[in-house]
Amino acid sequence: MTKLKINTGAPNLVLICVDEVKSGEGSGRMYHRYRRDALEFQETFRLIEMMDALFEEINYPEASTRSRTFAKKDTINSRKEAVAVKDGEELLGQNGKKATFVVHVQSRQNATWQGTVIWAEKEKTQHFRSALELLKLIDSAIDQTDEEK
Repeated sequence: MTKLKINTGAPNLVLICVDEVKSGEGSGRMYHRYRRDALEFQETFRLIEMMDALFEEINYPEASTRSRTFAKKDTINSRKEAVAVKDGEELLGQNGKKATFVVHVQSRQNATWQGTVIWAEKEKTQHFRSALELLKLIDSAIDQTDEEK
């Protein structure tokens, strides 16, 4: 990953390690700067929830709209100051068994995400305009990896 241009100082950098795929659902680990250990996910929807919770916790990138829920939440007053516990270089030291992705969500506009995803093993970079497009890019990379094997 050293050849790639990655802003390792970005507060909202997320590393996704996909370890296995069952019934079309990827599972693995997610790493970010605000937690020492990995967060495990069993399905991609849970991964999106965890990433969204991270962005809400650090309030970066700031969302242009608030998500609607049936329950009333006072998210603005309940936020705590997030403290980074590891640097970006340390974050990039992990690898998934199937694939590894470095995700940099640069903005949260129109109730979704926009940013860049890097498929680390192939050193390929793609921009995405929504969380759904991000998932499709990750799925297509995993499918390509399975075809090559």
